[in-house]
Amino acid sequence: MTKKRMTGKGILFGFLKWFFLIGMAAFAAVPLIQVLLNSFRSDAECKTMPIGFPDQWTLDNWSETWKIGGYATAYFNSIFTAAVVIVLVLTVTGLGAYAISKLEFKGREFFNAYFFVAISLPGFLYIVPDYFAMNSIGLVDTRWSLIIIYTATNIPFNMLLLKTFLSGIPRELEEAAKIDGCNELNSFLKITLPLAKPMFLTIAILVFVNVWNEFLWSNTFISSDALKLVATRFVKFTGEHSSNMARIYTASCITIAPIIILYLFFSRKFIEGMTSGSVKG
Repeated sequence: MTKKRMTGKGILFGFLKWFFLIGMAAFAAVPLIQVLLNSFRSDAECKTMPIGFPDQWTLDNWSETWKIGGYATAYFNSIFTAAVVIVLVLTVTGLGAYAISKLEFKGREFFNAYFFVAISLPGFLYIVPDYFAMNSIGLVDTRWSLIIIYTATNIPFNMLLLKTFLSGIPRELEEAAKIDGCNELNSFLKITLPLAKPMFLTIAILVFVNVWNEFLWSNTFISSDALKLVATRFVKFTGEHSSNMARIYTASCITIAPIIILYLFFSRKFIEGMTSGSVKG
């Protein structure tokens, strides 16, 4: 009798779990699908009936929005900026997290506390002094202003994230490499780095998403149209073409497409990297 009850409870729990998961997936996916469908409709259709399938499918919105919105330049700016920031963040956090987690040196606890404090401070608190500092050295309205800011703001959280992962790698592996003649740098490159590849990929994804979606800093430091990133280009485009709903839906699709593609291809690797950080060796 008890066994039957437990089986019944298990079935009910499984049903509720899947009902909740499917409901949440639909809640997230249905609006995105409708935005995509509206990008293939005419402006009149979108205004008459915002929800529904296109009566006549058209690709004109995509070609016109891409050209008028200057998205080719914006894509290049965002991808270039994200690529440079990813390389810098991975280099700094990789070496820094290895030092904090594996080496004994004076001030080690200070750096731990420093990065925790850095995470807790919102960026808008120091955006004004940063602007004046960048302006004084002539970096305002250049790609390097954003590269420096994005690198600095992405280091603290990812440093602690990677440090947590590296702390789970047994120190005996590095010690064995030293016995074979490796110094600390070679030990990091040959032993730690291959083991930490999932976490490095996770950090790269996090940094790319942060750079792609960021608006406040890029809108403050960049004024030239030729240097605007995708997020600022989207806001400017929607302001200039607010009367054409079809183009706004299309601009939304163009803006979020790389993030969705990234999630579809690397979601498993991302989850693997995040969960592996909780496993201690």
